[in-house]
Amino acid sequence: MTHPTTVDPSTSQPLIPAAGVVLGFGAALDCEIRWDAAVLSSLASTYGVVPEELDGQRPICSERDLVVSILGYFARSAGGERRVDEPAVIEEFCARFDRVASIGGTCVRAATAMLRLGQQATVHLAFESEMVRSLLPPGTQALVPDVDLPSYPHLVVQYPAGARVVTDRLDLVATRANRLIYVNDPANEELVLSADLVSAVAGATVFLVSGFNAMRTLAGLRERLDDVESAVLARRALGTSGVVMYEDAGFHQPEFAEVVRSRMAALVDVYSLSDEELADAVSASGALDLLDADAVLAAVSTLAVRLGVPVIVVHSRHWALAFGASAARYRAALATGTALATARYAHGELVTHDHITSVAGATPEPEAVTFAERIGDIAGEQVAVVAVPTLEVPDPTTVGLGDTFVGGFLAACARLGTEPSHPATAGKAS
Repeated sequence: MTHPTTVDPSTSQPLIPAAGVVLGFGAALDCEIRWDAAVLSSLASTYGVVPEELDGQRPICSERDLVVSILGYFARSAGGERRVDEPAVIEEFCARFDRVASIGGTCVRAATAMLRLGQQATVHLAFESEMVRSLLPPGTQALVPDVDLPSYPHLVVQYPAGARVVTDRLDLVATRANRLIYVNDPANEELVLSADLVSAVAGATVFLVSGFNAMRTLAGLRERLDDVESAVLARRALGTSGVVMYEDAGFHQPEFAEVVRSRMAALVDVYSLSDEELADAVSASGALDLLDADAVLAAVSTLAVRLGVPVIVVHSRHWALAFGASAARYRAALATGTALATARYAHGELVTHDHITSVAGATPEPEAVTFAERIGDIAGEQVAVVAVPTLEVPDPTTVGLGDTFVGGFLAACARLGTEPSHPATAGKAS
């Protein structure tokens, strides 16, 4: 397995100290395999996988279960995240492919994106190791809990549009590029928080909450949410301006998602999620048509009413939008996040500041422009939309695009000194 070199910020801008930005929670080592349809086709054939198995989500206890799960997502050209019962299953599968080690997790990938714009950050890890420290972006500070729990590498699978898996029983083709994540990670399942969290958040102009999706017990989850609430309320009592943002995720135990949503809604200024998470949150039947302005607005409006958050941000492969009374103030942040995510899509880990600048000036998708005009006509000042640029990329990166968007979005908020209206009260989940 090879390891990438330490991240080079590739920016001429002066570095902004990490203390003003706190990004939580958790991080992990990723094992990113190189897509090999021949290997996956061979495994599917050896295990006798049939089309009827590809629907639904079953426990992943063996390599065969893992192959069935990957092909199930692949058949729908979907992305997702699942837990694997035994880490040895991930190790066995990874050994069949060329692979690279990297550091993953929303907070760390967001910190890497921020550094492209000269903004350093403080990240809250779930555990610490020499390799994790070596892979953190330069200048990144870390909060680490006082625990000693194991963390096993996460399997990351990304497949390109047009990829095909063929056996005597299957003929599957991906209509779009996407990524899958498989984990067994006790440290992130417990996600103990640092005793220094409250003091770190107190003076931060940007605080990101993410990463609770791997937790395994409701009692533990509620304890972590109590700790986050204490930090946010202490920060608010000091009158600290800036942005508190929650980034949704694919929960290993889906019933936990609503617990976190309802609690975070009372605490954050911005509630952010992907288009797939939006569809799940509003229980949309079938896939949400991302170019249907009426359907997207209905979904966003439904979630906004249910949560009562000041602003909802949705990021997708066609556009990024903010919805709410103060949506317009986040237009520049949407543009920055979109430019960074698109640059990563095109250039992967090697993205530079020049790549970001080039992407920001690229022609947007015509369909996305039409969407933006239509939804703007309907929702007026309640919505701000940025269309994704049109790029022909033969070998795109699909891992970490949402995390990179979040990093760009929050870097813009930190640099511009965005001052949202804080929610008046903080409630608790029932």
